[in-house]
Amino acid sequence: MNSKIQIIEKPEFISWDEIHDVLWKAHEQNRQKGIVMQLPALSAAELQKHVDGGKMFVAMDGNKVVGTLALIIKEGKQWYNKGRYGYVCLGAVLPDYSGKGVFRLLYDYVEKEALRLKLTVLTRDTNEKNSRMLKISKKEGYHFVAYRACRDHFNIVRAKWLNECPYSLWYIKFRFYISKIYMKTRFKMVPEKGRIKRFGI
Repeated sequence: MNSKIQIIEKPEFISWDEIHDVLWKAHEQNRQKGIVMQLPALSAAELQKHVDGGKMFVAMDGNKVVGTLALIIKEGKQWYNKGRYGYVCLGAVLPDYSGKGVFRLLYDYVEKEALRLKLTVLTRDTNEKNSRMLKISKKEGYHFVAYRACRDHFNIVRAKWLNECPYSLWYIKFRFYISKIYMKTRFKMVPEKGRIKRFGI
């Protein structure tokens, strides 16, 4: 782990263009593999709007931004996020810093901030084809809880209870399985067209 890396909440002197640059470079490999990531493709202004009211954290190596992760506080209505919860998104680490523990530092910092804010549930979602990130989030204690049909791909939603998980593992797996069947039955992804409703439902 790189001891020089410092995690801080985004200061004024760090521009949203710098945030956008890190996200774009960090997800280049995903784009080459055809893995669509909607949030990293947002413009700097759109990123700022997306995080509005939340917190953007950056990993700094001296004056250089090398990683990003945002925490947005929301009100949930789903079975896994009823009430106030934290949505973790816009995670990125520059390729030269990948595998050096930078994302772990960012995530640990965000989780401590979530606990400080008395949040009990964190959620994340990503393209179902992004196996690396899905594997990482499982190691971090997240459970697959829902399937989501985006514009041109399916996302897997994960949730982590920061205190004791109130649900049994079989129930969580059952709810995810039902969600996946529902979304795959209702929608299909067509090349060049994206999300299409099946059977007009």
